[in-house]
Amino acid sequence: MSNKPSTRQGSLIVVSGPSGAGKTSVIDALLQSDSTLTCSVSATTRPPRPNEINGVNYHFLSPSEFETRLGKGEFVEWTWYGGYRYGTLKSEIESPSAEGKDLVFEIDVKGAMALKSWSPKIISIFLLPPSFAMLERRLRRRQTESDQELQQRLTIARSEIGWIKDFDYGVINPDDKIDKAVQQIQHIIAAQRCRISESFLEWTTEEFSRPTS
Repeated sequence: MSNKPSTRQGSLIVVSGPSGAGKTSVIDALLQSDSTLTCSVSATTRPPRPNEINGVNYHFLSPSEFETRLGKGEFVEWTWYGGYRYGTLKSEIESPSAEGKDLVFEIDVKGAMALKSWSPKIISIFLLPPSFAMLERRLRRRQTESDQELQQRLTIARSEIGWIKDFDYGVINPDDKIDKAVQQIQHIIAAQRCRISESFLEWTTEEFSRPTS
């Protein structure tokens, strides 16, 4: 008797959008709701913010270390953002995906497009607040940037929103109803898990082509 496939190649799921869209909060809630999800940890040359942990929030690298690892071909993609380098290490993708875990990326728009070029199978989700005014309020509420840096982020955000047409899904993240955005992304992930994979197709071909006794 043939065996129904119990494992599959993990999906790669990008959650992107402008700074202040709520990506971190939404992804944290996703991970708490589903133990089979794991989050890719990006590398950056940006200094850690208060309460950020190396290897958990980001891989915090010095500019020289980032450059060295870039030269060795260890990055799938990288970009400049706000004067710092950000990138996705190949090691963050290869192991979890091979184990059948769905890997979630919290990444900027340029990085998302680079990942989609690297793997067309990536599922891309663009997260947005209900309005641009709400986006600005969220950024001001964080109190992590100077006014000049905040204005720079708002300028970048306007540019990033123009890329939404290149994403697979768009999700609105209201200020007081994060669970709604989380639920919508859960539905997207559930649908992706039901897609026909090569191993599932092989199993059905074998199982349902066998002559009956």
